[in-house]
Amino acid sequence: MPAFFIPSSDIRGAEITLTGDLCHHLRASLRVKPGEYLWLTDEYRRRYRTEVMEVAQQRMTVRVLDQREGPVETGPAVLLAQALLKGDHMDWVVQKASELGVRTILPLIARHGIVRPQAGRVATQVSRWQRIATEAAQQSEQWQLPRVLEPLESRQFFSGPASSGSLVLAERREAVGLSNVPLPASLTEPLALIVGPEGGWAHEELSLALAQGCLAVSLGAHILRADTAAVTALSIVQSRLGRLG
Repeated sequence: MPAFFIPSSDIRGAEITLTGDLCHHLRASLRVKPGEYLWLTDEYRRRYRTEVMEVAQQRMTVRVLDQREGPVETGPAVLLAQALLKGDHMDWVVQKASELGVRTILPLIARHGIVRPQAGRVATQVSRWQRIATEAAQQSEQWQLPRVLEPLESRQFFSGPASSGSLVLAERREAVGLSNVPLPASLTEPLALIVGPEGGWAHEELSLALAQGCLAVSLGAHILRADTAAVTALSIVQSRLGRLG
C-alpha cells in the first residue's frame, strides 16, 4: 500500500479525517474498508500508521496507531529542470523523477524543443503533472511531496546567476563526467540538474548557462534520448547522495 500524502491540518489528536480526492481514491478505487491499515505522510516528513475506522461517502476517518519521523537529510534537495518533451515522454520523466526522490520539477521551454505549452492550458497541464508526481511519490514511499512548477522559458531560467550546484547535461562537448563532478553538500541550496530537449540545447542557451555559472556535465560518449538521460542522471546523482543503492 502506498504512503499517501496529507496536510497536517487534517490531524486531530489521534484521528485523521480524509476528504476530497484522496478519500474518493481510497474508497472508490482501492475499496478500502474499516479495519484496514493505511500509511499517511504529512508535510513535516512525519509518517503515520493508521487503522481505518469509518468510511462514508465524502470522508474517511482513521485512527493513528503510531508515527515515525523521516530520515535526516544529509545532502541537498534535487531540482530537475527538464526541457519539455513530446507525447507522453514528459509524463514519464515526471513519474520516474518523482519515484527517484526529486524535490522540484521545472519544465523548460527550449529553443529546439518540439513542444510548447498552449495558452490557456498551462494550469491544466501542470495539475496533471502534479497528480502524476504525487502518485509516483506515494507509490515509492517518498517522505516529501515533489512540486511541479509552471513551464519557464530557458533563456529566463539561464539569465540569473546559477547556484554552485547547477549541472547542465551537454552532449558532444568537453564536459566533466557526472560520476566525477563534485556535488554540493549544502542543505539550503538545491542541486539543479538541467536536461535539454530531443533536439539538444541551442548554442546560445548552453553558452548563457555556462556564462551564468552552470557546470557542463556528461553521461559518457553515447547520446541518450532526453527522457533516458534525465532518469539516468537522476539515478547517478541520487546514488552519489546516498539515496539509492
